[in-house]
Amino acid sequence: MASTTRCPRCGRENDASFAFCLDCGQPLKSSAPPTEALCSNCGQPLQAGFRFCGHCGAPSHATGGAPPPAAAPPQPARAATGIHGTAPATPPPAHPPAAGGVPVRLSAVRHDGLPGAVYPLEREETLCGRVEGSIRIGEDATISPRHARFSLRAGILSVEDLGSVNGTFVRIRTPRKLAVGEEFRVGRQLLRVEPLVRPPAPTDGAALPWGTPDAGCRYRLSQLLEGGGLGEVFPLREGENAIGREAGDVSFPSDRYVSARHARLDVAPEGITLTDVGSSNGTFVKIAGVTELAVGDQLLVGGQLLRVDA
Repeated sequence: MASTTRCPRCGRENDASFAFCLDCGQPLKSSAPPTEALCSNCGQPLQAGFRFCGHCGAPSHATGGAPPPAAAPPQPARAATGIHGTAPATPPPAHPPAAGGVPVRLSAVRHDGLPGAVYPLEREETLCGRVEGSIRIGEDATISPRHARFSLRAGILSVEDLGSVNGTFVRIRTPRKLAVGEEFRVGRQLLRVEPLVRPPAPTDGAALPWGTPDAGCRYRLSQLLEGGGLGEVFPLREGENAIGREAGDVSFPSDRYVSARHARLDVAPEGITLTDVGSSNGTFVKIAGVTELAVGDQLLVGGQLLRVDA
């Protein structure tokens, strides 16, 4: 007959291998009572699991009891290994860093507000054109076959026009000095600063030619038409010359892309300064040579508006 163990609480006979009574759960196997730890400071018993004595507050590891186990020292992280057992090289960024280590791209800005095409600048040089280049915009006839070059060197992004027919324009953020012959765009208008040459004064008693009295202007603003023709001409007086759609010294009432008060030309003896006065669509100056760009800058390439994004 298999040996049994009687429960001291309820009297049930349980199998000798059982540790607890099946009826009341009373432990059946006696074990030696744990050695009671005493506080070495006050001599009072310590509660199991407490880090401090409940009577005097002394740390339990400074008592006669067993000190708590020391925490295992942190193990250094192991480098991930590749399929050949060596640490894989850090993968290169998707695009090279620019402007402080931030990857950059060109984003097309559509007039209807929908997302446009995105052109990552992945190389040191990226060509843009209607026929050539990795940025190819074939549907815009105002873009030259080989229009502009974007360069990314030492974290600096720049653009250079490659002799295109219509040029490359950058939106100004701050007042910009203009030289005679420079061109800029407001709305759909292409404008050029030109010198205003006065005819020589008549001599030998010759009659004065009839016309509007000369206001003493040194410069004029010429409107350039599609195909290269010349449109309206606006004399620029010294001081402030406002450009807008509704009012101003230079106005274009039929161009809805020109703001009511769009830009200002300040003429002074030392030169001409162009300032955008908070227009909706911006004022763009034609670049000459290599021009640095920053994140947020906008460009006009033909009829396409591109933005530098990070």
